[in-house]
Amino acid sequence: MNTVKSTTLDNGIRVVTKNIEGFDSIAIGYWIGAGGLCEDKSNNGISHFLEHMAFKGTTSRTALDIAEEIESVGGYMNAYTSKEVTAYYAKVLRDDVQTALSILSDILQNPTFATDELEKERKVILQELYQVKDTPDDIIFDYFQNICFQDQSLGFPIIGLEDVISRINRDDLHAYRSTHYNADNIIFAAAGNVSHDALLDMAQENLCAFKTDISPVHDAKYEYRSGSFSDVRDLEQVHAIIGFNGVGNINSDYYIMAISSSILGGGMSSRLFQEVREKRGLCYSIYSFSSSYKRNGLCGVYSATTADNLAELSKVVTNVMNNMRHNISQKEFKITKAQFKANLLMAAENNTTSCEQIAHQTRIFGRPLSQKEILEQINAVTIDDVKNMMDKILSSPASVVTVGKCDCSAVLTELEAGGILTCW
Repeated sequence: MNTVKSTTLDNGIRVVTKNIEGFDSIAIGYWIGAGGLCEDKSNNGISHFLEHMAFKGTTSRTALDIAEEIESVGGYMNAYTSKEVTAYYAKVLRDDVQTALSILSDILQNPTFATDELEKERKVILQELYQVKDTPDDIIFDYFQNICFQDQSLGFPIIGLEDVISRINRDDLHAYRSTHYNADNIIFAAAGNVSHDALLDMAQENLCAFKTDISPVHDAKYEYRSGSFSDVRDLEQVHAIIGFNGVGNINSDYYIMAISSSILGGGMSSRLFQEVREKRGLCYSIYSFSSSYKRNGLCGVYSATTADNLAELSKVVTNVMNNMRHNISQKEFKITKAQFKANLLMAAENNTTSCEQIAHQTRIFGRPLSQKEILEQINAVTIDDVKNMMDKILSSPASVVTVGKCDCSAVLTELEAGGILTCW
């Protein structure tokens, strides 16, 4: 039996655990409510920079000490930065959870931001930035986000801007950490062979040293703005995104949008895969996506094809999307629901995924959600809901981005011919 428990410590940190019977390992981590949404153009990228620097030494451990200590027990440690959070997590065997907790707590509470380490990591982050720029199927999503949320923090790249990365210093990092890495802005989660009470005992030693200053709240709804952008460069293919305004995590239509996206292009049996790739051979890669933040969301279609095929592909995609406004079969609807249910149940068998899920649910909804209530929301979605969702999505202006030999004019032409707006 899987048991989920939650406790708020006196200093405000929320501790959430999920005990999963039969596991030998435990996944643990800190989820800090500090990400891209906390930034503006003057410091874009600082959340990600701080994530990198956390592993570069503390007042009691060097960067090598941190790596050797976790790997000496066969453990794994990593971190990531998103628009809304920065997460630091580890996976270890049950007997080694104190070691992982000690290291994670140390890197968050006692980083030194040593100047020599900072300069080395600056070079690493700039190399990461250049790699993204050289990878069209990565950079295109940064372009898309920027077009959809122009001049807003939700549209800024998580990795940051080159000029900002080049001038961030240790005082900037200390100030940012002091502002956002406070107890009221932290969720500590664990999943696997874990005792909630035992973890609370460990927490008294490791989690109670976080500052109790009040962190600023970044909980706004951002304005979706349509537009188009083309990065014309000499590539064999043209990478393209046709995207639309979506819904946020707290929106009651969240699962309707996700199911709609899956029917459109979520797998090999999806409409886009069958119509564009299998029947016409217009591309190798095509899929739909839906991404949600707490109060905003996006959805769309990504594809990569040759410049000669771009217009035809865009026409087929437009027709397939329009058709979903009126025609959804029981067969494809049942297949998609089965996929969602299976994914939910299989995710529960991965304690790293479970740990992340209960952390995010606590951040968004104030508590972890049970499998039962999630399944109830999925089961409640109807075919008419999907049709209405597609009509709602396609009634908002599209945002179009391309990277490759030609610009996005062919895509815009086919969308407009299909009755889809391309600007407000």
